[in-house]
Amino acid sequence: MPPSTRTLALLALLVVGVGLSFAFHAAAGDTQLTYEATAVEPGENPELVAGASPNVTDLNERLSDTPERYREPVLTAAANGSFEGSLSPELHTAIGDVETPYVAYDGGYYEWSLSTRGETTNATIEMRQTDPETVFDAVARPVADAPAGVRTAVDEGTANGSGVRPGLFRQDGAYYAVALEDEAAALAGFASAVVGFVLTPVGRGYTAVALGLLAYRYREPTRDRLLTPRRAAAVAALALPVALVGTAVFESGSLSRFVTGPASATVVASGALAGVLAAQRRWALLAGSTVGIGLLATAAIAGALGVPGLIFGPLAVCFGIAAGLVPFGYGYWFARPAPEASAG
Repeated sequence: MPPSTRTLALLALLVVGVGLSFAFHAAAGDTQLTYEATAVEPGENPELVAGASPNVTDLNERLSDTPERYREPVLTAAANGSFEGSLSPELHTAIGDVETPYVAYDGGYYEWSLSTRGETTNATIEMRQTDPETVFDAVARPVADAPAGVRTAVDEGTANGSGVRPGLFRQDGAYYAVALEDEAAALAGFASAVVGFVLTPVGRGYTAVALGLLAYRYREPTRDRLLTPRRAAAVAALALPVALVGTAVFESGSLSRFVTGPASATVVASGALAGVLAAQRRWALLAGSTVGIGLLATAAIAGALGVPGLIFGPLAVCFGIAAGLVPFGYGYWFARPAPEASAG
């Protein structure tokens, strides 16, 4: 006899869950940061230097989206050495957080200082043009004191790995700007890794629900209503060992992952319990269990991460509840009478 619709649905959930459980590893495995070292002379390519050095800001890039009529304070400061007055909100948004000692602007370098008064947009801008040699002497670091990845990039032209640090470096009288070879690709890779990181506990929650329901279905293939609140709670709790084993076997790094991952996976899997309670119209218990599990998960994440956990904890819970709509559907479905009670 072919598998029933319910069995096929559980197998599909298991496949999706296992696939998502490795989402972070798949995304992170494809993320490779490549840094390029470009020889540069003082006075050449200020934009490249600004893109590499954390001590120089490309002011032209900052102002690229600011209409010309709002740039007058910067033009005045560049021409006269300083500007004191009110900045438009548009200009303040563009340059308000520029704190580097130097800026690259219109092909040259300037010493930079911006100070605002209180919560207003009244500000003082100081821009004193300086020669490139002064900037290079101030911001360039010796290659010999740099991480190994930087030395590799300077010697070979490029280097891969997260150990490389961008910046302006000097060696034997020559200067090198070390920066990401393809910043857009690096940002895309980082974004995909973040998505994979978020989806991994979702996959483990789905896997736990699928395994738990398959186990109950194997034991009692003809049971009319396979899930009860107690059984659904056990299925949700299965997310803890599933996530812990996955973290221990496939992940490395911070020990906080042994808390944040299982807590998030349990929130996702608890959707099955919510589905059962909804099918039985036990609304008060549904609300109480949802809030209780959410608070416990938030407390666990906050305990593992500290103050940042007070922000990421509620976000993880909200995302887990949203992702738990899939287990919710399974819980609701398996709490209802089976259309093929005798099928396996």
